[in-house]
This record gives sequence, structure tokens and C-alpha cells, in this order.
Amino acid sequence: MPEKLKKQFQAYKEIVKSDSPLYHFIADKISEDEKYLTQLKPHAVDASFIPLFFTAVLKSLYIYEDDLRDYYLNFTDKPKAPDVQLMRHFKSFTDRYMTNISQDIRRYDLKKNIVERSSVLIPIFTQIIKASGHEHFNMIELGTRAGLLLNFDWYGYTFNKSVVLGDTEQMNIKVRINQYDSLDKIEPLVHPNQKIGITRDKMDITTEEDHLWLLSLYYPEENKRRKYYYKARKLFLEHPVDIYEGEEIQLLDEQLSALPEDEPIIIFHIHVTKHWSDERKQQLLAVIQKHAQSKEIYHVHHQIFNSDIYLDSFFDGNVKREKLAHFDLNKLQIVWLYNQPIKL
Repeated sequence: MPEKLKKQFQAYKEIVKSDSPLYHFIADKISEDEKYLTQLKPHAVDASFIPLFFTAVLKSLYIYEDDLRDYYLNFTDKPKAPDVQLMRHFKSFTDRYMTNISQDIRRYDLKKNIVERSSVLIPIFTQIIKASGHEHFNMIELGTRAGLLLNFDWYGYTFNKSVVLGDTEQMNIKVRINQYDSLDKIEPLVHPNQKIGITRDKMDITTEEDHLWLLSLYYPEENKRRKYYYKARKLFLEHPVDIYEGEEIQLLDEQLSALPEDEPIIIFHIHVTKHWSDERKQQLLAVIQKHAQSKEIYHVHHQIFNSDIYLDSFFDGNVKREKLAHFDLNKLQIVWLYNQPIKL
């Protein structure tokens, strides 16, 4: 019995228990199946294998029809309850397509695109518009991956069940914002002059392979997020964004150099710098400071100092730093913190 892999499946089933009863059931059954664990062991090269495995199986299931689909909410409104037959179908399917599954495990990662996170940008950009006196900006996102947050201006939003912005017929992202006194003053969405995405690993959702991988990263039960993603992809195909792939700080330096000096710039990033070293974070701030000598720049950052969202406003090279918000990325709740003291 591959004991280490068995324990990893046992741990994973507890992690997903509340979010995905289907994955919980499958992981539990796999942890008890010595023969199947032995088959999987050569593919389990690191701790991320199990979620990658489940994602790769689902991606293949989008491509190849099988009775296994009957258990997934992705393919039917009334999926079958997990049973003994499920595991027979699951093992048969993975045996048949293990070459494709293992290739995807090696090729991709687990970074989800959660479209609803764009909602936090709306009050933040309202604050920048109000403070700067500008309406139109050039927009750069670090860590953009697929470019979906950069299309924030094409989505519709409902804040606190009362304030509606954008085209909610196309997409209606519902979010709660607390301690925000100017909800009625949130600005209508303004399309940026230019949008630039910068990322180390681009996901090209115009291709079927990358599209299906991003789609498969959601648990089968995450129906709402999946629907948002479908709508965001449709809008992306209608309103594509330029995405540059490579070393983020170097690309940012190049893109800032190319932008006009007389047009204000917003740089934003959510979550991407969380695992950056302190040295790399300082390099990022230094590049922005350098270009702020000749350009008007607004830097919206998250996970440079902590999990709050900050705004650095640059005028003639001088910086003003403000704490703006705390954003629960999973519950979609924003706590507005503007004018609160900064403790770094």
C-alpha cells in the first residue's frame, strides 16, 4: 500500500468535504483502494498531484463522452448520487485516458480565475477617479493570467442588493461592501484607454485546451463561478486584451516606458505577489517609483505588505499611500478601510 499517497488522499477528502461532496467521495474511495493507488503512484510527483489529477480528469471528461458525466453537475442538472458504479466508471475512464491526464498534470497549475474578484476594483477605481479628476486611464494588471479581471468594465455589478452598475443583463456580479458611505456615488464604468496584461504564465482562453483547463479548476459544485467564467470568456472573445508573457517586473518596466507621459496609469494586482520574496517586492516598487518621476501613476496593490488593499498615488515622483479595503476573496465581501491608519 502506498501509505504516503493514501494519507494525501485522506487529507484531501477532508479539505474538499464542504465544497465538493463528489470529490470527497471519490478521494475517500481511492484512499482505500491499494491497487488503484499503486497505479497512480508513478504520477504523484508532488503534493499538488491530487487536485491536479481531479482537474485533469474533469478536463478530459469535457472532451470525451462517458457515463462518468452522469455524476458531475458540469454535465447534468440532476447528477446521480455517488455510488459503487461511480468508482467503476471513474477508474475505467482514468485508465483509458491516463496519457492525456498525466500530460495536463505536468503542463498546468492550480491557479483559478475567479471573475467575481473584479468587483473590488469598482469602488477603488471610483476613489482614484474622484481624487485625480481624471476619468480615462491606461490600465496594467500584474499576474493577469487570462485577462478576465482587466475586462471589469464590461461586467455588471450589484452592490448591497441596491446599487447597480454596468450591463447586468450580460453578467450580474453580486457583492457586499461594508463601511462604505458613498455607495450612491460609485461611478459608472468607464472604459480605459489601453489595457495591458502582464503574467509569467499566460492562459490563452481563445484556445480550447487552456479554456477547458480553467473551466475544470472549479469544483463540479461551483456552478455560479462556472457561469461567471463562461460569460467572462464570451466577453473576452468580443473584447480581447493584450497579454504579455514573461518576467513580470521586466515587462512592467517595458510597458511603462512605452505608455504616453501625458496619460495617467493605474497598475493593479490582486493576490499575485503573495509568494514573492521581499527583495522582489521592493524591485517592483522601485520600477514604479522610477517611472513615476515622469508619469502620473496609481498603484493598487494587495499582498505586498498584508492582505489589505492599498493605493499608492504618485505625483511628480512623490508617493501618497492609503489603505482602501479588505477583500474576502472567497466570500465576496469588501470591507472599506479608507482613511484608516496604516500599520505595515
